[in-house]
Amino acid sequence: MKILKEYGVLLLWLFWGITACDNNDNTSLYPEYYDTIQELVQKGDLLKSVTQNDNCYIFTFESKIIEIPTDIIQNVHIDDVAWRTTITFVNGSTYIVPSIGDAIDDLIVKIVVNPSGYNPLAANLYCELPAQGRIKIIVHSKPDAKTPDVEFQSDDVQRSQVIQILGLYPNYENKVTLVYLDKTGKERAKTTIQIKTKALNVTYLPAAIRIIKRKINEMEPGMTLISSPGKEETDTSIPYMIDADGEIRWILDWNSHPELKYIGAQCGLKRMKNGNYIAGDCNHGLLVEVDALGNIVHKWDLKGMGYNFHHEAVETKNGKIQILVTKAKAMLADGSNSRIFDHTIELDPITGSITKEWDYAQILDSARINKVDMGEEWNNNMYLGANRSNWLHNNGIFVDDDEMVATGRWLGFFKYDYSGKLKYIMAPHNNWREQYKRYLLTPLDRNGQPITDIEVLNGEKVHEDFEWCWGPHCPIVLPNGHVMVFDNGYNRYYSARSEEYSRAVEYEIDEKNMTVRQVWQYGKERGRECYAMAVSSVQYLEQTGNRLFCPGIGNILSDGSMGARIIEINPKTQEIILEMELPGVANTIFHRANRIPLYPEG
Repeated sequence: MKILKEYGVLLLWLFWGITACDNNDNTSLYPEYYDTIQELVQKGDLLKSVTQNDNCYIFTFESKIIEIPTDIIQNVHIDDVAWRTTITFVNGSTYIVPSIGDAIDDLIVKIVVNPSGYNPLAANLYCELPAQGRIKIIVHSKPDAKTPDVEFQSDDVQRSQVIQILGLYPNYENKVTLVYLDKTGKERAKTTIQIKTKALNVTYLPAAIRIIKRKINEMEPGMTLISSPGKEETDTSIPYMIDADGEIRWILDWNSHPELKYIGAQCGLKRMKNGNYIAGDCNHGLLVEVDALGNIVHKWDLKGMGYNFHHEAVETKNGKIQILVTKAKAMLADGSNSRIFDHTIELDPITGSITKEWDYAQILDSARINKVDMGEEWNNNMYLGANRSNWLHNNGIFVDDDEMVATGRWLGFFKYDYSGKLKYIMAPHNNWREQYKRYLLTPLDRNGQPITDIEVLNGEKVHEDFEWCWGPHCPIVLPNGHVMVFDNGYNRYYSARSEEYSRAVEYEIDEKNMTVRQVWQYGKERGRECYAMAVSSVQYLEQTGNRLFCPGIGNILSDGSMGARIIEINPKTQEIILEMELPGVANTIFHRANRIPLYPEG
């Protein structure tokens, strides 16, 4: 790749556009030509060609043709390499006009791989353009890959540009095409460059991700964001994205970051409307906004406000951030012990102030605790077992305008409004105090008739048409109003010896009649292959209508080892569109996995 020549001179004419290169007042000598050309240059037009007849030079710009008499022009010099044409008049005055060149190699100032130090699969491209326009990048897939090329078009029309290149392969000579477009999107020129990356130096990543099945033309576009905790929660969280071939194409390696070296992000990164990511840090009581390169854009000290982050943070439609937290001063009613995992707060990111707090002990029945004998290690652990302090274990939330749906590991899920008014409880009917029974949803069979078997209602056995969800994560309200969750199956039917399977399950809820009907599920038929007793996620895929089912821990893989799976399903046919196996290198492979565009849309 050529380096930009005559850099200082070029910057001068890029800055001024058309330049008069002597001490004469050229605008007064030839104002009718100078003003017209200056207007075109300021508009972002480039000179395409120069021809000559007996009477005049014909200057063809991208949007207009200008004719100048030959008797006032001494010389016209076209420099295709530098993208400029010099017009010398008979009086010695000179105009330098930006014009179409041969290639854009000389417009590239430099390329910096891993510019932040935290994303080794990204690069910054610095370029100086002769006129306003856009740069489109194409990161080409490997020759034998099924994943489409990564394409991104910058909205920036400035002459000096810094373009972020994402989606590079590790330890590879990446082929990247750069296309210079005018403001309307018409191609001016392009070139192809090579960007060499190093091998990833990150521990606790899956070895070889295995493709079990893939129908590339039926998959939801994008890449899958994996929110890995690293070795364990107290280790550095590792968010990374994989493509349809199981290749890692984006990663944040915070091991050298002064503030995020031991970030415990739990449910992981959520993309914000501005294209950045929001994440909590359970190890330090922080909330952070980071960019695609892993730099901190903003941070908020939750611990200093009296809270500690756990599990999840989501941006709301009005730009606030709802965060699942433990309140430091929250105590049991008798003051005997602290309460954990049972608050949500709303943060105004602009002011940094807490605008709302929801104490679930004021919404739900905190006295309802259904213990299961999981062994001494679990039963006596305040964080892992069901107990008075950890009576709810809120681990997921979906925010939709003024209403929220949240999960509780020990009950199921529930809905409430912004004021904190409870709407319904989707949980077995046993052991609720009287004032909460009117909020319990009644399950229906496939014919829409109420299920009356008391053992089914109390969660002691399964019905052929309906199952409660156990230890669920990742609640989602679908476009049709139904609710989908990842049903972990943890202590199903209140038995430590229950059949082990996890499901993606969809429920139709009638809030007027307070009923619930199970309308779709996937995973039960897979048994231990897809069983994840903790973490994990589901996702509704908007473009295809497919569902992503992602058990993130403890799956028995095809080779008999333990790991995790990413499964994309067509819910109409129950056909698997994509299945990947992520072999285990740590206890938890991921908390969440979500299909998103590599570059933020819009």
